[in-house]
Amino acid sequence: MKLRHQAICAAALLALTAAAQAKVLMSGTYASNFSFTTPTALVPLASTGATTRTVNITTAATYVLTFSAECSVDAPAGNSSAWVDLDILVDGVAISPTASTFDAFCGANGTLGFDGWVRPSITVPVRLTVGSHTFQVQGRLDSGATGGWISDISVVLHD
Repeated sequence: MKLRHQAICAAALLALTAAAQAKVLMSGTYASNFSFTTPTALVPLASTGATTRTVNITTAATYVLTFSAECSVDAPAGNSSAWVDLDILVDGVAISPTASTFDAFCGANGTLGFDGWVRPSITVPVRLTVGSHTFQVQGRLDSGATGGWISDISVVLHD
């Protein structure tokens, strides 16, 4: 009887695990170095350097988008309040909570030049309707930043 109970529990756990697996709808990586000195720049989201990813949605729902990258800020010596912020653009519109200049992805540490690298990430819910949708990530230099470093990038959209 104990063996039967264990088998039933194992089967139930297996069924729950299979049902809980997320389906990846879009993913991309950019393993090279990318830096920019312009006020804004679109970040590469694919190994080809493409800055736009497109996905066709067959079921309207809220999906999950995760973006991670190595990040560093170049700013004048002594400026420890400069930062790089990222806007995640869906169909050309920045989504919350990335839709402002006050959401730092990484910050300067007061040393001239790129250093103090970190690997932050952000995960956001994205409400999508049926049809084709584009995704971009726009980097922005804020509060005296003179350069942004967004490299070793990974982006994943799943249900």
